[in-house]
Amino acid sequence: MSNAPRLRQLRNALDRIRVAYRVEIIKAIRLRQTYVGPALLFLLVVLSPLAHPLRQDTMGDYAFIAYVTPLALNFLGYVLLLAYVGGLLATEMDRGTLRTVLLRPIHRCEIYLAKLLLGCSYSLLLTLVVGLSSWGMVVIFGDLYGVQVGGVLRYTSDEMLWAYLGGAGLVLLPQWAGVSLGLLYSSLTRSTGTAVSLSVGTWIALDLVKYPLGIDHLVFSSYLESPWHVFISQCDGLDGRWLPMAGYTIVTSGAVALTTTAVGLFLFSRRNLGSCG
Repeated sequence: MSNAPRLRQLRNALDRIRVAYRVEIIKAIRLRQTYVGPALLFLLVVLSPLAHPLRQDTMGDYAFIAYVTPLALNFLGYVLLLAYVGGLLATEMDRGTLRTVLLRPIHRCEIYLAKLLLGCSYSLLLTLVVGLSSWGMVVIFGDLYGVQVGGVLRYTSDEMLWAYLGGAGLVLLPQWAGVSLGLLYSSLTRSTGTAVSLSVGTWIALDLVKYPLGIDHLVFSSYLESPWHVFISQCDGLDGRWLPMAGYTIVTSGAVALTTTAVGLFLFSRRNLGSCG
Protein backbone atom coordinates (compact mmCIF):
# COMPACT_ATOMS: atom_id res chain seq x y z
CA MET A 1 0.00 0.00 0.00
CA SER A 2 2.88 2.39 0.75
CA ASN A 3 3.96 2.17 -2.89
CA ALA A 4 0.57 3.23 -4.25
CA PRO A 5 1.22 7.02 -4.07
CA ARG A 6 4.58 6.60 -5.80
CA LEU A 7 3.05 4.52 -8.55
CA ARG A 8 0.30 7.10 -8.99
CA GLN A 9 2.90 9.88 -9.23
CA LEU A 10 4.86 7.86 -11.79
CA ARG A 11 1.75 7.26 -13.91
CA ASN A 12 0.89 10.96 -13.75
CA ALA A 13 4.42 11.90 -14.79
CA LEU A 14 4.32 9.46 -17.71
CA ASP A 15 0.96 10.87 -18.78
CA ARG A 16 2.38 14.41 -18.74
CA ILE A 17 5.42 13.30 -20.75
CA ARG A 18 3.13 11.60 -23.27
CA VAL A 19 1.02 14.74 -23.64
CA ALA A 20 4.13 16.94 -23.89
CA TYR A 21 5.60 14.63 -26.54
CA ARG A 22 2.38 14.78 -28.54
CA VAL A 23 2.48 18.58 -28.35
CA GLU A 24 6.11 18.54 -29.53
CA ILE A 25 5.16 16.35 -32.49
CA ILE A 26 2.35 18.73 -33.47
CA LYS A 27 4.70 21.71 -33.21
CA ALA A 28 7.33 19.91 -35.31
CA ILE A 29 4.81 19.08 -38.03
CA ARG A 30 3.95 22.76 -38.34
CA LEU A 31 7.58 23.92 -38.68
CA ARG A 32 9.11 24.00 -42.15
CA GLN A 33 12.62 23.27 -40.86
CA THR A 34 11.41 19.84 -39.77
CA TYR A 35 11.18 18.84 -43.44
CA VAL A 36 14.57 20.17 -44.52
CA GLY A 37 16.51 17.13 -43.29
CA PRO A 38 14.27 14.46 -44.84
CA ALA A 39 14.08 16.43 -48.10
CA LEU A 40 17.87 16.77 -48.38
CA LEU A 41 18.45 13.08 -47.67
CA PHE A 42 15.76 12.05 -50.16
CA LEU A 43 17.36 14.29 -52.78
CA LEU A 44 20.76 12.76 -52.09
CA VAL A 45 19.38 9.25 -52.57
CA VAL A 46 17.51 9.96 -55.81
CA LEU A 47 20.59 11.67 -57.29
CA SER A 48 23.00 8.93 -56.23
CA PRO A 49 22.48 6.84 -59.41
CA LEU A 50 24.50 9.54 -61.16
CA ALA A 51 27.53 8.30 -59.22
CA HIS A 52 26.45 4.69 -58.74
CA PRO A 53 24.24 3.64 -61.69
CA LEU A 54 21.35 1.20 -61.38
CA ARG A 55 20.58 -1.38 -64.08
CA GLN A 56 17.84 -3.94 -64.60
CA ASP A 57 20.13 -6.82 -65.52
CA THR A 58 18.88 -9.62 -63.20
CA MET A 59 21.80 -8.86 -60.88
CA GLY A 60 21.00 -7.67 -57.37
CA ASP A 61 21.69 -3.94 -56.92
CA TYR A 62 22.29 -4.15 -53.17
CA ALA A 63 25.65 -2.47 -53.70
CA PHE A 64 23.74 0.74 -54.46
CA ILE A 65 21.92 0.52 -51.13
CA ALA A 66 25.20 -0.26 -49.35
CA TYR A 67 26.73 2.79 -51.03
CA VAL A 68 24.01 5.38 -50.49
CA THR A 69 22.80 4.47 -46.98
CA PRO A 70 26.06 5.11 -45.09
CA LEU A 71 26.72 8.10 -47.36
CA ALA A 72 23.39 9.67 -46.43
CA LEU A 73 23.21 8.78 -42.75
CA ASN A 74 26.78 8.67 -41.46
CA PHE A 75 27.67 12.27 -42.30
CA LEU A 76 24.96 14.46 -43.79
CA GLY A 77 22.15 12.76 -41.90
CA TYR A 78 24.02 12.95 -38.60
CA VAL A 79 24.87 16.64 -39.07
CA LEU A 80 21.22 17.36 -39.90
CA LEU A 81 20.15 15.44 -36.81
CA LEU A 82 22.52 17.39 -34.55
CA ALA A 83 21.39 20.67 -36.12
CA TYR A 84 17.76 19.79 -35.44
CA VAL A 85 18.34 18.72 -31.86
CA GLY A 86 20.50 21.75 -31.14
CA GLY A 87 17.50 24.02 -31.49
CA LEU A 88 15.00 22.04 -29.43
CA LEU A 89 15.70 23.84 -26.14
CA ALA A 90 18.08 26.65 -27.10
CA THR A 91 15.59 28.28 -29.47
CA GLU A 92 12.74 28.26 -26.96
CA MET A 93 14.97 29.62 -24.20
CA ASP A 94 16.17 32.38 -26.52
CA ARG A 95 12.62 33.37 -27.47
CA GLY A 96 11.31 33.07 -23.92
CA THR A 97 8.58 30.61 -24.94
CA LEU A 98 9.89 27.99 -22.54
CA ARG A 99 8.86 30.09 -19.56
CA THR A 100 5.29 30.13 -20.89
CA VAL A 101 5.30 26.34 -21.14
CA LEU A 102 6.49 26.07 -17.55
CA LEU A 103 3.41 27.96 -16.37
CA ARG A 104 1.50 24.76 -17.06
CA PRO A 105 1.40 21.86 -14.56
CA ILE A 106 4.48 20.17 -15.97
CA HIS A 107 7.99 19.73 -14.62
CA ARG A 108 11.18 20.71 -16.38
CA CYS A 109 12.42 17.13 -16.49
CA GLU A 110 9.21 16.10 -18.26
CA ILE A 111 9.71 18.79 -20.91
CA TYR A 112 13.31 17.65 -21.32
CA LEU A 113 12.28 14.02 -21.81
CA ALA A 114 9.58 15.02 -24.32
CA LYS A 115 12.23 16.91 -26.31
CA LEU A 116 14.51 13.88 -26.09
CA LEU A 117 11.77 11.64 -27.49
CA LEU A 118 11.18 14.13 -30.30
CA GLY A 119 14.87 14.09 -31.22
CA CYS A 120 14.92 10.28 -31.23
CA SER A 121 11.79 10.26 -33.38
CA TYR A 122 13.47 12.61 -35.84
CA SER A 123 16.46 10.28 -36.15
CA LEU A 124 14.05 7.44 -36.86
CA LEU A 125 12.36 9.57 -39.53
CA LEU A 126 15.69 10.30 -41.25
CA THR A 127 16.63 6.62 -41.20
CA LEU A 128 13.24 5.62 -42.63
CA VAL A 129 13.50 8.20 -45.41
CA VAL A 130 16.91 6.91 -46.47
CA GLY A 131 15.91 3.27 -46.16
CA LEU A 132 12.62 3.52 -48.04
CA SER A 133 13.96 5.78 -50.76
CA SER A 134 17.11 3.72 -51.38
CA TRP A 135 15.21 0.43 -51.58
CA GLY A 136 12.52 2.15 -53.64
CA MET A 137 15.11 3.34 -56.15
CA VAL A 138 16.37 -0.22 -56.58
CA VAL A 139 12.84 -1.60 -56.96
CA ILE A 140 12.06 0.95 -59.68
CA PHE A 141 15.36 1.16 -61.56
CA GLY A 142 17.31 -1.94 -60.53
CA ASP A 143 16.87 -5.53 -59.39
CA LEU A 144 16.54 -7.33 -56.06
CA TYR A 145 17.31 -10.94 -56.96
CA GLY A 146 19.61 -11.70 -54.07
CA VAL A 147 23.41 -11.95 -54.12
CA GLN A 148 25.05 -14.50 -56.40
CA VAL A 149 28.64 -15.70 -56.27
CA GLY A 150 29.87 -17.70 -59.25
CA GLY A 151 26.32 -18.16 -60.47
CA VAL A 152 25.22 -19.62 -57.12
CA LEU A 153 22.74 -17.76 -54.93
CA ARG A 154 24.67 -16.80 -51.77
CA TYR A 155 22.07 -14.64 -50.04
CA THR A 156 18.36 -14.41 -50.82
CA SER A 157 16.51 -11.11 -51.06
CA ASP A 158 14.89 -11.82 -47.68
CA GLU A 159 18.28 -12.38 -46.04
CA MET A 160 19.55 -9.11 -47.47
CA LEU A 161 16.50 -7.27 -46.20
CA TRP A 162 16.93 -8.66 -42.69
CA ALA A 163 20.62 -7.73 -42.70
CA TYR A 164 19.68 -4.19 -43.66
CA LEU A 165 16.99 -3.96 -40.99
CA GLY A 166 19.45 -5.24 -38.41
CA GLY A 167 21.96 -2.56 -39.37
CA ALA A 168 19.28 0.14 -39.37
CA GLY A 169 18.08 -0.90 -35.93
CA LEU A 170 21.59 -0.87 -34.47
CA VAL A 171 22.59 2.43 -36.06
CA LEU A 172 19.68 4.14 -34.32
CA LEU A 173 21.47 3.61 -31.00
CA PRO A 174 24.50 5.85 -31.68
CA GLN A 175 22.13 8.32 -33.33
CA TRP A 176 20.09 8.44 -30.13
CA ALA A 177 23.28 8.86 -28.12
CA GLY A 178 24.04 11.86 -30.34
CA VAL A 179 20.54 13.18 -29.69
CA SER A 180 21.13 12.93 -25.93
CA LEU A 181 24.45 14.75 -26.21
CA GLY A 182 23.02 17.40 -28.52
CA LEU A 183 20.07 18.04 -26.22
CA LEU A 184 22.45 18.45 -23.29
CA TYR A 185 24.30 21.17 -25.19
CA SER A 186 21.01 22.73 -26.26
CA SER A 187 19.98 23.00 -22.62
CA LEU A 188 23.18 24.86 -21.71
CA THR A 189 22.90 27.76 -24.16
CA ARG A 190 20.33 30.03 -25.78
CA SER A 191 22.15 29.85 -29.11
CA THR A 192 21.25 27.06 -31.50
CA GLY A 193 24.47 27.69 -33.40
CA THR A 194 26.54 27.23 -30.27
CA ALA A 195 24.73 24.02 -29.36
CA VAL A 196 25.22 22.59 -32.85
CA SER A 197 28.87 23.67 -32.91
CA LEU A 198 29.49 21.92 -29.60
CA SER A 199 27.80 18.73 -30.80
CA VAL A 200 29.62 18.61 -34.12
CA GLY A 201 32.87 19.69 -32.47
CA THR A 202 32.64 16.87 -29.94
CA TRP A 203 32.00 14.39 -32.75
CA ILE A 204 34.99 15.62 -34.77
CA ALA A 205 37.27 15.75 -31.73
CA LEU A 206 36.41 12.18 -30.76
CA ASP A 207 37.08 10.98 -34.31
CA LEU A 208 40.46 12.72 -34.33
CA VAL A 209 41.73 11.21 -31.09
CA LYS A 210 40.06 7.80 -30.91
CA TYR A 211 42.43 6.01 -33.29
CA PRO A 212 45.69 7.50 -31.98
CA LEU A 213 44.56 6.65 -28.44
CA GLY A 214 43.29 3.22 -29.46
CA ILE A 215 39.84 3.84 -27.97
CA ASP A 216 37.80 3.71 -31.18
CA HIS A 217 35.84 0.65 -29.96
CA LEU A 218 34.80 2.62 -26.87
CA VAL A 219 33.54 5.70 -28.73
CA PHE A 220 29.85 5.62 -29.63
CA SER A 221 30.28 7.56 -32.88
CA SER A 222 32.38 4.68 -34.27
CA TYR A 223 29.15 2.72 -34.53
CA LEU A 224 27.45 5.12 -36.91
CA GLU A 225 29.08 3.05 -39.64
CA SER A 226 29.88 -0.37 -38.17
CA PRO A 227 26.28 -1.71 -38.13
CA TRP A 228 26.24 -1.57 -41.93
CA HIS A 229 29.29 -3.83 -42.27
CA VAL A 230 27.22 -7.02 -42.15
CA PHE A 231 24.99 -5.85 -44.99
CA ILE A 232 27.99 -4.59 -46.99
CA SER A 233 29.81 -7.91 -46.49
CA GLN A 234 26.78 -9.84 -47.70
CA CYS A 235 26.59 -7.60 -50.75
CA ASP A 236 30.06 -8.94 -51.63
CA GLY A 237 28.98 -12.52 -50.94
CA LEU A 238 30.98 -12.69 -47.71
CA ASP A 239 29.99 -13.63 -44.18
CA GLY A 240 29.19 -10.75 -41.87
CA ARG A 241 29.36 -11.02 -38.09
CA TRP A 242 27.14 -9.10 -35.72
CA LEU A 243 29.27 -9.84 -32.68
CA PRO A 244 31.09 -8.32 -30.92
CA MET A 245 30.14 -5.17 -32.89
CA ALA A 246 26.49 -5.24 -31.81
CA GLY A 247 27.47 -5.57 -28.16
CA TYR A 248 29.84 -2.59 -28.35
CA THR A 249 27.18 -0.56 -30.14
CA ILE A 250 24.62 -1.22 -27.43
CA VAL A 251 26.97 -0.65 -24.50
CA THR A 252 28.76 2.48 -25.73
CA SER A 253 25.64 4.16 -27.09
CA GLY A 254 23.61 3.25 -24.01
CA ALA A 255 26.28 4.56 -21.65
CA VAL A 256 26.50 7.91 -23.45
CA ALA A 257 22.72 8.27 -23.75
CA LEU A 258 22.08 7.50 -20.08
CA THR A 259 24.95 9.66 -18.81
CA THR A 260 24.23 12.73 -20.91
CA THR A 261 20.49 12.48 -20.25
CA ALA A 262 21.07 12.30 -16.50
CA VAL A 263 23.45 15.28 -16.60
CA GLY A 264 21.07 17.21 -18.85
CA LEU A 265 18.10 16.60 -16.56
CA PHE A 266 20.12 17.68 -13.53
CA LEU A 267 21.45 20.90 -15.09
CA PHE A 268 18.24 21.87 -16.86
CA SER A 269 16.15 21.40 -13.73
CA ARG A 270 18.41 23.88 -11.92
CA ARG A 271 19.03 26.40 -14.65
CA ASN A 272 17.83 29.96 -14.19
CA LEU A 273 15.52 30.71 -17.10
CA GLY A 274 14.49 34.14 -15.85
CA SER A 275 16.84 35.98 -18.15
CA CYS A 276 15.75 34.18 -21.29
CA GLY A 277 14.33 36.26 -24.07
